[in-house]
Amino acid sequence: RVTCRDWFQLSLKEGLTVFRDQEFSSDLGSRAVNRIDNVRIIRGPQFAEDASPMSHPIRPDKVIEMNNFYTLTVYEKGSEVIRMYHTLLGEEGFQKGMKLYFERHDGTAA
Repeated sequence: RVTCRDWFQLSLKEGLTVFRDQEFSSDLGSRAVNRIDNVRIIRGPQFAEDASPMSHPIRPDKVIEMNNFYTLTVYEKGSEVIRMYHTLLGEEGFQKGMKLYFERHDGTAA
C-alpha cells in the first residue's frame, strides 16, 4: 500500500513485511516457538553478517552497490526494529500508529 520514497526506506518497507509475516506465523502456530526460530536467525546469520565486511546499518548513509543492500540486515534486523516499536508502544499503540501511517501515506511513496 505504501512504497519506498527512495532506497534508504527499504528497511522500513521490508522490515515491516517480515514483522507482519512473523506475527501471522505466530498466530497460526506457537508464538514462543516461532519467536525462538526468528531469534536463531538474528543470533546466527545476522550476527555473522554484522561481524563481516558486509555489515551496514539498516538505513545506510549511501548506497554504492544496490545488490549489496538486499541483506539480512535490511530484512531481519529491520523487522526487529519494527518489533521494538511494537513492544514499546504495545499492541494498541502500534496499531494506532500503523493506521495513521497508512492513512497518511496509502498509495504514495513515503
